[in-house]
Amino acid sequence: MRETLPDVVVEAGTLLFDLFVAVVLTLAGIGAELQSAQTFGSDTLMAAWLGYMGLIALYAGLVVFGQGRLLGRLQHN
Repeated sequence: MRETLPDVVVEAGTLLFDLFVAVVLTLAGIGAELQSAQTFGSDTLMAAWLGYMGLIALYAGLVVFGQGRLLGRLQHN
């Protein structure tokens, strides 16, 4: 299969975008979870909210973008 240069550039761009989003969401999730642990003693409701948002960000970063999109693209090629 012979790919043209624009196809390679688009594929590399989408791969880098997925990698960037996966890293950003994962780091945001870790940050929210750490903030949740620090806030737990003083404001339980805020700690629960941060924990929930951190869990969603981690899921999106690791499972949706990391495993689903990024790993799927790497295994496909």
